[in-house]
Amino acid sequence: MSLNKRFSSSPPHPAGWTHDLKHRVITCLNKLSDRDTLALATNELQSIARALSQDSFSPFLSCLHNTDASSKSPVRKQCVHLLTLLSHSHGNSLSPVLSKMISTVLRRLRDPDSAVRSACVDAVAAMSSQITKPPFSALFKPLMDAVTLEQDLNSQIGSSLCLAAAIEAAPDPEVELLRKSLPRLGKLVKSEGFKAKAALLVLIGSVVGVGGASNRGVLDWLVPCVIEFLSSEDWAVRKAAAEALGKVAVLEKDRAADYKASCLNSLENRRFDKVKVVRETMNHTLELWKEVPCAPEEVSVSSHSKSSSTDNSTGGCFNPISQSPNNDVFKTPKTKKTVRTNRSPPSAISVTSTNRESHQKSNDRHSSADMFSKLDHKETSGCKIEVAVPNSSSLKLACEDGMRRSFVRNLESGENENGGNSKPETKRMLFSKPCDEKVHKFGSLRSGSRVVPFQDDENHDLNAVVSDIVEEAHDNNKDVEDFSLIREQLLQIEHQQFSLLEVLQVRFSKG
Repeated sequence: MSLNKRFSSSPPHPAGWTHDLKHRVITCLNKLSDRDTLALATNELQSIARALSQDSFSPFLSCLHNTDASSKSPVRKQCVHLLTLLSHSHGNSLSPVLSKMISTVLRRLRDPDSAVRSACVDAVAAMSSQITKPPFSALFKPLMDAVTLEQDLNSQIGSSLCLAAAIEAAPDPEVELLRKSLPRLGKLVKSEGFKAKAALLVLIGSVVGVGGASNRGVLDWLVPCVIEFLSSEDWAVRKAAAEALGKVAVLEKDRAADYKASCLNSLENRRFDKVKVVRETMNHTLELWKEVPCAPEEVSVSSHSKSSSTDNSTGGCFNPISQSPNNDVFKTPKTKKTVRTNRSPPSAISVTSTNRESHQKSNDRHSSADMFSKLDHKETSGCKIEVAVPNSSSLKLACEDGMRRSFVRNLESGENENGGNSKPETKRMLFSKPCDEKVHKFGSLRSGSRVVPFQDDENHDLNAVVSDIVEEAHDNNKDVEDFSLIREQLLQIEHQQFSLLEVLQVRFSKG
């Protein structure tokens, strides 16, 4: 037989029974202050609470409510703990005195002892889960008023955590009521006057956890608001914010796709938090957000990028426009011809030269020193001669003839001095292709020369000199007509070629 039926069928108590009950309760509460009688008084109070009738709820709660802050911490904590015991023992029979129980809890929220405030949270959770006959608003309204009106830090923390526990423990919370309260909580968490940010974020997370944020309009301001607190200096605030985002990812998975990128970015930046418990929460929340499906726009963009990368044979290095046949940017301006030799000479000479722009003439020795930076002796197993032929349509016949005549004249004079070892085949190899020249619009001619060893099947001591003069051509007709400047530059080229032959002849004679 239940306690409710037993007490309802019992005869009415005598007039002095209420006074005797209060005396017993107060005596037990006083015994709680003494460590020697703490356990005995606790057991007696619990037995009294379980044996209460519906008529005795109110006097018993009055004794608990009148305990002031001057009492010791075990007394205050036991008074709140008895509310939890009453809720589990009597359930909906306590519906008429629910407001008085909540009032007792709210009075203890200012308590400086965190153990007392934790007992308040447990008591409210027990009330919410066991006393279900009154509507949830009967419990929600006084706690919500305490959250928004209290200025004391302990009261803010306690009321926020109590309301969060009530929401999570309620079998049927009023979701629409909670959804309407979210904007109010959002303004409060951004307020400088509200100090208990962590506790309020826990409350917001509880509202989200029961479906109070199932609205795109709410998520539009809620998610960015919570993300801001991930970088808070208070580790408890960072942890509560991460937990709230985790609940959004789980409960609002379909609507959270639009906020996935920003949340992942923020959580990635905070995943290595210096506090271990916060770091673990961040990583757990990060995994939850990775499971959120991408937005339809992101899916279409990613599929389009994958298809375009598949079609791109170069592996995505260039844009599609770079593969157009009409695009001249990536066309090869020169063609290369390779002449392989069968036998290697005793030594190989690699000469690299760079001609700097200058309008002053210098002597042959000085020009030769500027052009050649290094002479190497290597033993190679094979040689290649690469002749770069520029593709240009703006060649001047007069310039070609002048250059060829001067080059052949210098070469023949070098052959005579060298004892006639060179053959006419050298000339054929050197001038089998015309020497192209482009004229720079500003009159500056850039040239480069390279000397590589050459050997054919008939003579392995024969070396070839390959000169490649490359010039950037521009569409400016004004400077193209300046033949005097071209003539000056051709003279400089002639001096360089003469110096080149002289150096080669000296090297060959020593070899």
